[in-house]
Amino acid sequence: MGKLLISTTYLMLILSCVESCFLLRSLYVIVPEIIPPGYQVAKVETVGCDAKSVQLTVKDPSFTIKSDGAVVALKSVSVGEGGRIFSVSAQDKSGRERKMEVHLVRSTNLKRHRRGQGSLNRSRRRSYEDLNVVENYEGSYPKLIIRLGSYSPDSRYWYFIEGEGVNMYPTGVFSIDRDTGDLFLLKAVDREEFQEYDFVVRAFDKHTNVERDEELPLTVIVDDVNDNAPEFVGPLHFTVPEHCSAGTVVGVVSATDRDQIYTDHVKIKYTLVSGSDMFTIHPETGVITTTTNTLDRELKDNHVVTVKIQDMNGAPNGLFATSTATIALSDINDNPPTFMKSSYNVTAQENESEKLLLRIPVQDKDLINTSNWMSKFVITKGNENGNFRIVTDPQTNEGLLYISKPLDYEKTNDVQLQITAQNVASLNGSSATWQSIPVNVNVEKVDAVRAGLGQKISPGILTRDPPTRRALTSPHTPTTFSQLFSQSPGREQQTARSVSFGLLGIMTVLCPVVLLLLLFLVLVFFCLKKREKLQLHDSGDTGGIPLKSNTEAPEDSMAWE
Repeated sequence: MGKLLISTTYLMLILSCVESCFLLRSLYVIVPEIIPPGYQVAKVETVGCDAKSVQLTVKDPSFTIKSDGAVVALKSVSVGEGGRIFSVSAQDKSGRERKMEVHLVRSTNLKRHRRGQGSLNRSRRRSYEDLNVVENYEGSYPKLIIRLGSYSPDSRYWYFIEGEGVNMYPTGVFSIDRDTGDLFLLKAVDREEFQEYDFVVRAFDKHTNVERDEELPLTVIVDDVNDNAPEFVGPLHFTVPEHCSAGTVVGVVSATDRDQIYTDHVKIKYTLVSGSDMFTIHPETGVITTTTNTLDRELKDNHVVTVKIQDMNGAPNGLFATSTATIALSDINDNPPTFMKSSYNVTAQENESEKLLLRIPVQDKDLINTSNWMSKFVITKGNENGNFRIVTDPQTNEGLLYISKPLDYEKTNDVQLQITAQNVASLNGSSATWQSIPVNVNVEKVDAVRAGLGQKISPGILTRDPPTRRALTSPHTPTTFSQLFSQSPGREQQTARSVSFGLLGIMTVLCPVVLLLLLFLVLVFFCLKKREKLQLHDSGDTGGIPLKSNTEAPEDSMAWE
């Protein structure tokens, strides 16, 4: 069986405006000589009909028609040389019926005549220039494009078309009047979907169905109308350094238009609706540039501008779109760190080392945790002997001033330091310079007592304080008295030191009190015993001769005798 070809031709009758449902008057279909069961021979298209309410019926019992208009063979059908004709009717909800004749043309007839030698005197048909239709045509349909056949009603030929817009996707766009060759546009077309349609027109003898001559190729070009507004392409986020010079390029706004290229329909004009006080945009290229050098990230780190794109080169009738673009300012090191105070005074004891003397806070307006914000401190004066060092706290960005070598009160009791705060990054875009502050370090003399409490002395060495005549041994000396005071560990870097009593110290303090209390109790006990003895002798009955009073003088006693 030869290649099966199903072709559909459309003819729309121009009826009165009161009619709403149209059906083609006739349909010519090329089919094989033997049509097998289930073979779709044609598809009936209706225009303006309610697809849900219209009823399609076929008058030939060898075929059936489905709800979508597909005509299918129910059994094997033989098509003779003269072809086969049957009718299809469409009835809408109003009850009005419309009919269409379906002509089946056997494909072998066409092949035989094409192979014949000298049976047909062929002549090349005249060619047509490309035809044009306007996209989204708003008039009535079907719309006549061109007449390809004869104006005479006695024309011997019928016409047939096939190709894009007919029986190839998208179908149902064009049809031809089989008798006159009138080419019709059936519905609106979109140039952005299909810019042109290519198909062929063929003519056949009405009596013999023999093709007249070579097929005629046609191209229908869809003319553009400005029906698409321009669209933004890509992100609208840009970055530019703060304090950049006027005229610095910020970025490029890109846009596109789906309409016909090289026409005003796609000629886009760029304008700024807002933000023109600091930025400008080129009307043709969309390049955004700065108009000032005063952009300051510390005052405003993001700028939002509204961009308008309009086709027709910005004409009032041009289609347009708007969107917002964000311009972020990147940080430069235009702000040096500044000190919180103008000077500092601190006290340090002699013979101390690796002690934190001072925390120096600073402020920096640049972007935090960047090299523009991170500080570094330098001792620019007063540290010729290397007694001090300064580092940066990475968490707080403070300067930490340490004693790195012990100080000697006898050599110097006052040190004048100058400390400069800088950034890791160099200054840029600013006339400011690095700031410095004075730091006065007062050296405090440490006497023997304080040294004995706070300094590490070799075990067993006694340190005397001449003015007080007191003596203390090293805390490490293994004596009972050295354990009277126990020094709190880890406090060597403090100016004031805390002293606490140990267990033996408490016992040593309490022993004299206990001894005094015992002595007092012994004295009380002795006095009480003595008193009891005196009372015993005085109250006794002697039974003897009364003793004379000791108050008498010796002379009187002798005279009485």
